[in-house]
Amino acid sequence: MMLHAWKSSLAIVVLVLLAVVLTACGSSDESLPPGVRSIDEILNGEIEIVELTSSSALVQAETDIDVVCSVVYGEDDQYGRQSTDLDMGGLAHSQHRAPLRGLKPDSVYHYRLQGTGPDGTIYRSEDLTFRTPTADDGSPDLGQNVANRDVGARVIEASSTFGRDWESDNAIDGDPTTEWATASDGDSAFITIELAAPMDLTGVGFWTRTMGATGEINRFQVITDDGTVLGPFDLPNANRLYVFPVSANTGVLRFEAVTSSGSNTGAVEVAAFARE
Repeated sequence: MMLHAWKSSLAIVVLVLLAVVLTACGSSDESLPPGVRSIDEILNGEIEIVELTSSSALVQAETDIDVVCSVVYGEDDQYGRQSTDLDMGGLAHSQHRAPLRGLKPDSVYHYRLQGTGPDGTIYRSEDLTFRTPTADDGSPDLGQNVANRDVGARVIEASSTFGRDWESDNAIDGDPTTEWATASDGDSAFITIELAAPMDLTGVGFWTRTMGATGEINRFQVITDDGTVLGPFDLPNANRLYVFPVSANTGVLRFEAVTSSGSNTGAVEVAAFARE
């Protein structure tokens, strides 16, 4: 009788312990949908926010295996926006850098890194956050950007385009999440903008695209319709639009790369400023 009671008690203990183990295992997966695994399994180090400004950031991470990665981000955990790796080919790799653009100053942003492995396994991180600093980029107030398609500007020529998602019109759409990219033009990249009418310009601006080690314009110049050369101007980095005061009257501007890191150079945005 006592042996039977002891066996019953042991069975209960085993069942309780099994239930605890199953509960613990289940709780680790509750935050992930079925079939999705934690990206921590393949991370080599931490997910980092680097090159943070009041309007942009760069998500950087390294994985032990090659995966195709992207980042979703937004002002809450519903995200709403997405960025892919700077690698234009969209192929799987282990070094990941995804730009987040069009951010608001002094704001909290949520983001999540996710990727697909070569065997089809989907990995993703937990919800992460960062705060942008207050706006103080030192850019002078030079008036309205008249090199924007919303005010009648248009692209009349470009050295080349990489493909459908990288059209030259992206450089004048006012959207920092789109880019014009060339087909490996390097220092030969140029884009010509026709304004709605000839104007007295107070400044020009350029936001270079980048692929990390390549694709970045370091110095540019602008040629007006009468052949006047404005610049050259140096670009410190690819974090934002850099603005330079000028004085010129023109209806056409040709933005040219002078020096670059080569490959698929281009621009997130180009700008020309005028007072009303």
